[in-house]
Amino acid sequence: MPGISKTVVSLQPGKMEEVTKFLDAQSGVVTELAGMIGFAVAVTGEDEITIIGLYESSQNARDASDKVQEIFAGMAPFVASPPDRGVYSGAWFPAK
Repeated sequence: MPGISKTVVSLQPGKMEEVTKFLDAQSGVVTELAGMIGFAVAVTGEDEITIIGLYESSQNARDASDKVQEIFAGMAPFVASPPDRGVYSGAWFPAK
């Protein structure tokens, strides 16, 4: 069963543009993680983003945790509190 990670990140006021550039710069590293199918970033509040990662399995999502934490450490200048990441079993439906 596919694995899905959901990370909610509370940003410092006014840091949305900077964190967007940071994530864009890191996208190549993220998409090379073992078992990674893809990821998306949604603006879910005035100073909040939610990152959804899609993996071939929940184990792949858990195995990526160390690298993901390294990336989040680089976001420290932009965040108001530590990111909240969870890993779940799920399903995804590709477009035709």
